[in-house]
Amino acid sequence: MSTPTPQTSGTDRTVAVAWAVAAVVVALAAAFIAWLSVGGGGGGQQSSAPSTSAGADTTPAPGQDDVGEDGAGQDGAGQQGSTPTDGGSASEPPPADPGAAEQTPPPEVAQMMLDLQRRDPQDPMAVGDVDAPVVMIEYADYRCPYCARFHLEIRPELLPLVEDGTLRIEFRDFVIFDETSQLAAVAGRAAAEQDRLQEFQSAVFALSTDGHGEYGQQEILEIAEEVGVPDLAEFEADLSDPELVAAVEADGEEARTIGVSSTPTFLINTQVLQGAYPAERMVEIIEEQRQAASEQS
Repeated sequence: MSTPTPQTSGTDRTVAVAWAVAAVVVALAAAFIAWLSVGGGGGGQQSSAPSTSAGADTTPAPGQDDVGEDGAGQDGAGQQGSTPTDGGSASEPPPADPGAAEQTPPPEVAQMMLDLQRRDPQDPMAVGDVDAPVVMIEYADYRCPYCARFHLEIRPELLPLVEDGTLRIEFRDFVIFDETSQLAAVAGRAAAEQDRLQEFQSAVFALSTDGHGEYGQQEILEIAEEVGVPDLAEFEADLSDPELVAAVEADGEEARTIGVSSTPTFLINTQVLQGAYPAERMVEIIEEQRQAASEQS
């Protein structure tokens, strides 16, 4: 007499699939981290590449802000919470190296990078067509001087590509400093809820052009009023909205999971850039990625 084969419940199958998916995600994240750690993400020679701010296995280029082991912000000179004053000040960052390494990521890493694109038409932190051939994911901290440089000087030169449908920019919060950065990140989302994200970001980033800006909730409320946030009471209430706080934390967790080590870090389809590169170079990379996407479609 044969013994009946035990039936696998739907719950068991769901759990098994969940574990399998988690294993794949971890493996891809490990591959991405390994690829970045050997310089696959671009940035040229680290002694001359642009700066960033985060903390992981890669060594930041001069001028980049890094996150130390304790999670506190640290600049490219190794001084936590400060920006170097000689040859790497926030007001006069070292010139970005226009020659990012043109390495092609392994197929599984390239696919993971593309899968990070949300292309959500309801995403208040993004600009550009959801079906744009090139998506640039930006990981940034509002108190990072090099993120400020990108937003105030470089990003405006990329907006024509957004307007003509070539580029979509998806902003991701990567809080690497202290509660001030966290406050700014949640406030940015509160401003986005009332369609004032771009204006708010420009005003807040302007406070960090000469170093890591210092401000509190009152200053944030004044900025919101200055940039025309229509409902200031709602904006203030949103500063403690659990959903907005969770969204900021989720973005940071995503960045850490894939091994982002500095801000600003950009994923332009399958090209990684760490630092505030010249607009001309970023435009070249966007065009290269547009052509690659066109060839694969």
